[in-house]
Amino acid sequence: MEEINSAELKKIEFNILCDIADFCHQNNIRYYLCGGTLLGCIRHHGFIPWDDDIDIIMPRPDYTRFHLLYNQRQSNYRVHSLLTDSKWYSTFAEVEDIRTIKVYRGFRKRSLGISIDIFPIDGSPNGSKKRKWFWYTNNILTRIATLSRQKFILSRHFEDQKNKKKLRVLIRSIIKFIAIPFSWLFIPLNLNQVVTKRAMKYDVDSSEFIGVSTFPHYGYAECIHGAPFLKSKWRVFEGKYFCTPDNCHEYLSHLYGNYLEAPPIPNRKSHHDFLAYWKD
Repeated sequence: MEEINSAELKKIEFNILCDIADFCHQNNIRYYLCGGTLLGCIRHHGFIPWDDDIDIIMPRPDYTRFHLLYNQRQSNYRVHSLLTDSKWYSTFAEVEDIRTIKVYRGFRKRSLGISIDIFPIDGSPNGSKKRKWFWYTNNILTRIATLSRQKFILSRHFEDQKNKKKLRVLIRSIIKFIAIPFSWLFIPLNLNQVVTKRAMKYDVDSSEFIGVSTFPHYGYAECIHGAPFLKSKWRVFEGKYFCTPDNCHEYLSHLYGNYLEAPPIPNRKSHHDFLAYWKD
């Protein structure tokens, strides 16, 4: 198989994004750039130069409708999630290019093609204490579910940091190796389904606070005011206009702090953990 380099990877992911965006526009489905993709859109008008992945979000009703329609076409792209496979490895969806394949180094999951992630947005409970408890609980359950898919290899979490890097990697890896067998005890519970059902209790369009509570990578920081966020605004990413949250300042500030300032040069590294190939 022919290996796919970083420039090709970005092009393939961008083409997937274009296909999803066009499909959503044709079918009146809401979507927004999010995470590092939104940050790249605001700060660089495209990919973050040292990054190579794409993430988008959809309100839960649109996320569900997208799944009902997207795979009905004859296409090189397919969506996979808990809605297409009850034993899917995560709470979010991936849209893959079926002409390619990824081989993961640190994750136990079936190999798909090069893909971009789609995260569902849900509402949150009223009341600050209840809302925080809801998010923290989902965060813990999701991390246990993710940990159960990890391999016994050294953590790469601190490789873009200079201070005490080796010691931090060692400590995190020891904790990881101890925790992985513990996480296996929860596999029969299908925690991804549990977290999803918890999140779906709260309607995204009527909640004051919303966010990706089913995969809160940044924890409670991802909980934001709903109405200003769901209003969309067209912004340029890699020369093409895409939907973004109108008021993205609250979201990006929560996640990245001073998001307009690029990180120090030693910290500018990709975190993807796979090799990609064209299928024969």
